[in-house]
Amino acid sequence: MPSRVVDLIADQAQRRPLATALVAPDGRLDYAELDRRSADVADRLTRHGVRPGDIVLVQASRGIALGVAVLAVLRSGGAFCVVDPLYPADRIQHMWRRCGARFALVEPGLRPPDGPDGPVVLPLREDPAAGTAHDAPAPRRTQPDGEDPAYVVFTSGSTGGPKAVSMPHRCLDNLIEWTLASTSPEPLRTLMFAPLGFDIFVQEVFTAWCSGGCLYTPSDAERVDLQRVWELCRAWEIQRIFLPPVALRRLAELTVEFDIMPGALREVAVAGEALQITPAVRELFRRLPAARLHNHYGPVETHVALAHTLTGPSHSWPDFPPVGRPLPGMTAHVVPQEEGGELWVAGVGLAHGYVGDPQQTEARFRSVRIEGRTVRAYRTGDLVRERPDGALDYLGRADDQLKIRGYRVEPGDIEAALLRHPAVRECAVVAWTPPDSEERRLVAHVVPEPGCPLETGELRAHAAQLLPNYMVPHHVVHASELPLSPNGKIDRRRLPAPGDARDCVGPLPEPTDMQSAVAGIWSTVLGVADIPPDRHFMDLGGTSLSAALIVTRIHQRFQVQVSVQEFLSEPTVESVTALIRGRAAA
Repeated sequence: MPSRVVDLIADQAQRRPLATALVAPDGRLDYAELDRRSADVADRLTRHGVRPGDIVLVQASRGIALGVAVLAVLRSGGAFCVVDPLYPADRIQHMWRRCGARFALVEPGLRPPDGPDGPVVLPLREDPAAGTAHDAPAPRRTQPDGEDPAYVVFTSGSTGGPKAVSMPHRCLDNLIEWTLASTSPEPLRTLMFAPLGFDIFVQEVFTAWCSGGCLYTPSDAERVDLQRVWELCRAWEIQRIFLPPVALRRLAELTVEFDIMPGALREVAVAGEALQITPAVRELFRRLPAARLHNHYGPVETHVALAHTLTGPSHSWPDFPPVGRPLPGMTAHVVPQEEGGELWVAGVGLAHGYVGDPQQTEARFRSVRIEGRTVRAYRTGDLVRERPDGALDYLGRADDQLKIRGYRVEPGDIEAALLRHPAVRECAVVAWTPPDSEERRLVAHVVPEPGCPLETGELRAHAAQLLPNYMVPHHVVHASELPLSPNGKIDRRRLPAPGDARDCVGPLPEPTDMQSAVAGIWSTVLGVADIPPDRHFMDLGGTSLSAALIVTRIHQRFQVQVSVQEFLSEPTVESVTALIRGRAAA
């Protein structure tokens, strides 16, 4: 059966050829151009031998080439695997080897995967022969069926490296069909905000194009500035957006503090971690009466498996909404545990498993009895509780897996990278939330090799060479030994919070001068005391999300507006204080 997603996009190109399909930092495409360019690249892939089941690595920045490439791979019958070019080279090499890609589409200027048995690399550029006669007609493309892979996404692995999850066409078709039915099938303006190559990225791109809408993508520099993202949503009149809950909270705070109101928003979907409805989120949706908030739940291995749409006025919403009920074609099975029950999910949305890793696939995908039938199900590791109305509440994890800013993180993946440093003897990674912040942070507890000094900055720099930015620990705690449980394993519950964390929660004491007041704001947000005035924000574990929180508190404290971009340009207490003084005196 042909891909319904590809057919829907082709239908949009026929019916609305001049409608804008993509607005990117390097230009824009209408549907006719998207159709032509993706067909040209698909022909190149077919001529080089791409067939259904073949994985094609796509390495491109946010822009026209990326959009053309993912659609072209689907049209060729292959499965795309998008790798963010900002990842460390070591990580990219590992991901290529793990996913088993035979081909790679690489944007000019980027270093492709190398090695003697590397993929066939095709530069991702305009084909000068496009639209002209070739020496021989392109081979007839073999249409994939529902079980052929459509795309491969990576998730953090517990055994020391990322895992490649193969998602078949039936998953992609079901996901997009359900998303359009549950939100809106209209051609809405949709923001591309998700990290490249993650499952939400797939949902953003194909939800927009299958409905004939326009996909808007900020640059990488704009994307990490939440204030700029929110301003672009207002300027572009974005109607549909997919966000992790922590980003929604920060954006809502920016609205309350700076009155940045993207008034065209109609469909907001959150996923990646537990949703909490804060006062700022309530206020945002009070001012957006036409907008709906959807709580999506699902691991990478199923994408969205359950969902819940909040109804009624925002002041009536519960603080912690349920994750809802299974999607059409999906079923949920709750295995009783001491607290709540562990959730297993089955149905049309299940992945094939982990590419090249049959042991992990067998461990997580099992045959179970659900409603009197034996079905293949995925063991999520999430604990849930059924409500009287049948919806499910999320309670937490049954294992050590973490969620950081909407990203799924296995501590073992980070620990393996840290142990590659010659001065690290043992380590354990856990999550910690500072007392006056909602943002969870990664803390690495490290036992150094005897006689080997180890600086925090040096270890974080080492991790940054091997891991994506979101997996680099925010804090490093030096220890002489790690606590063990009676069975000899590391007892993560007994690992202490960072030693420089603030011990109290509450309003800041009235400072004696402006610089100490600024340092106090940083301390409460970052959970770090005694911040040197010249210490870089990122060296203290700062992120774009915590930067957005700091600028709102600066405005509350001093009634001076500092943008996130200005803050991140020189992020030291000293420089930010000088900026505030200059604004206050103007």
